[in-house]
Amino acid sequence: MSLTHYMEMAGIQDPRQRADIADVMEEVSGFTTLLSRTHIMRLEVEAALDRALDTDSPHLADIELLGHGIGHAMGTRGGLSIRSASGDVTDEARAAWPDGPAAFDLMLANAREQLERSMLRGPTDAEVPDLKANGWDPTAAKRSAENRAESERQLAERLDNDPQYWNRLRDVVQARYMSLEVIDMLTQALLDRGRTLAEVVTGRESIRAFTDCMPSADIHATLTEAAHRNREKAWEPNDIFDIDALSIAVPYCDIVVTERYASHVLHASHLPRWMKTEVVPRLKDLTEWLNRQ
Repeated sequence: MSLTHYMEMAGIQDPRQRADIADVMEEVSGFTTLLSRTHIMRLEVEAALDRALDTDSPHLADIELLGHGIGHAMGTRGGLSIRSASGDVTDEARAAWPDGPAAFDLMLANAREQLERSMLRGPTDAEVPDLKANGWDPTAAKRSAENRAESERQLAERLDNDPQYWNRLRDVVQARYMSLEVIDMLTQALLDRGRTLAEVVTGRESIRAFTDCMPSADIHATLTEAAHRNREKAWEPNDIFDIDALSIAVPYCDIVVTERYASHVLHASHLPRWMKTEVVPRLKDLTEWLNRQ
């Protein structure tokens, strides 16, 4: 799973529906999650700068792509611990546990799984009022996606009003991606190296080359460009969720099952072959692939 799955689940109002979907997700994934898209983007920016400037990143390190639970999906260290006024006392509690350390470990593991299950399923109707009173907002993720969808609608309107950009649509999409999603982390990475943006961005071709060498950015730009070429496209929050999920799944998973149109767009761009990822449009294709492994 990825953070996008948790965000989409939060938008489902029916607790029973969330629970049913969560049961399937848990059974299939065991709460294995991909690193957050933001962290992946940051690592790709660091690697792209090293390539462009022939430098060594001060921040690149061995970070596990796959982890456990929502903490990893958010780019944080998850887990449970026991704390008192003096700080973390997990080790002391484990040593003093009446049934022994093994029983303590099992208790903590079960508590972690229950926490993960609760985070994915969300609250029951009875729990909602108290959560909202304490600031819980289940619409935050969808509102963020709606804001980004509105930005794409505005771009589509500008493209219709200024057709000269249709021949340079990928450049437009990539420039917006750099300015809206990457610029802050790129600026910080340049400052860390004592370098300037002018050394990396020297024109249209340099922006394209820099973005294309970041796998998640390449997938993101390809899917966004294809969506804008459909003049009848009505951008919705789910489109943002889909593109975000695919932008990290395609470069970093062995096989990706997606809807037929996205599969076609990606294969037409030869990205699955370049990234050595199977991208298929049917669950049947997934089972056949798994049986061959």
